[in-house]
Amino acid sequence: MIFPYSTDAPVYHWPHGTLGLIVANVLIYYEFGAVDPSAVGPWLLQYGSGLHPQQWIGSIFMHGGFFHLFGNMLYLWVFGLVVEGKLGTPKFLACYLGIGIVQSAFEQLVMLGYSGIFPGSMGASSAIYGLMAMAAVWAPANNISVFYFLFFFARGVAEVPISILTGCYVGLDFLMAVLMGGWAGSSFLHLSGAALGFPLAVWMLRIGLVDCEGWDLFTRANLKRPGQVQKETEQREKQEEHERRHKELHHERLTEARSKFQQFLKSGNAAAAHKLHQKMQTNCKDWKINTLEIAALVKAMHSAGLWRESAPYMAHIISQAPEQADPIRLKLAQICVMELERPGRALELIGDIDLGKLDDKHQLIAKRIYARAHAMQEDGCVELDREDWE
Repeated sequence: MIFPYSTDAPVYHWPHGTLGLIVANVLIYYEFGAVDPSAVGPWLLQYGSGLHPQQWIGSIFMHGGFFHLFGNMLYLWVFGLVVEGKLGTPKFLACYLGIGIVQSAFEQLVMLGYSGIFPGSMGASSAIYGLMAMAAVWAPANNISVFYFLFFFARGVAEVPISILTGCYVGLDFLMAVLMGGWAGSSFLHLSGAALGFPLAVWMLRIGLVDCEGWDLFTRANLKRPGQVQKETEQREKQEEHERRHKELHHERLTEARSKFQQFLKSGNAAAAHKLHQKMQTNCKDWKINTLEIAALVKAMHSAGLWRESAPYMAHIISQAPEQADPIRLKLAQICVMELERPGRALELIGDIDLGKLDDKHQLIAKRIYARAHAMQEDGCVELDREDWE
């Protein structure tokens, strides 16, 4: 025999409803069945005599004897702690009474044509099995503390996971129902209660009426809740559509920006082309311009007198083709002394030029730049900063 008495499941609401139900069951039992068993009759869920809504609720508070009452109240206590501890008293009572009433109504409806030897049923077992199923969904890994007593050979205290305890009872009732058929009336009632509690728990979990903090059956077993697969599929499709649209817009903007850049180069609008390039380079990692476009931009900048702005582009051309860049080096050295006050950088550029390959005109320009750079240094021109193109 197993006697549950406590649980380690987190209790966020005091079990006022659970205690109230236990008190109500005990008082009703001693008011009716304990003194005069025949007084239970009007509250029994009667078979084959029509539908009686008052019996749907009254029968779940009736018990056929002390041990029937005692066993039900033990399980109501521990599983009420789990379920009410997560839901709070109002929702808990609604679930408990709802399961009991719906199960009783369905049972009496099914038994309308019954004329056998059993007059009906009573007890809170179906509603309690509903609570067991709910607890198994919401807190399968939490333990129930039980005292066990096995024919005087073994007794003690153990911690049993809610999922295991519920599974054993439901499995045993299922086996009894299969083996005994219609003679296993209690087992069918128990299973019907669990069959109501399980989907109710899943539905409440899905819509967010209960927060199991990741300890529910589906999260622990890494299963998908009903509807979760469809929801995740829809979310993934929305995300894919968003990414596709984002790529399309990105491609459209990139194409439009490149078209405008080409138009600025053709019209000689170096300032606009330079500004657009800087903006796209900052905001778009896919933006690139080739060496021919850079050369065209440098030419347009020189025509517009944007000497300082052209320096980084010229340095880029030199880095891409250093063996063929002496004319660019010479021009950049000239800009360094005439516009940027960078005599040291100008001398470095002149030093990299093979002057023997220059014609007389460019050799003369190189000598003048060299002389100008030295004169600037002698006059105290000190280069304290470095251009980003260096």
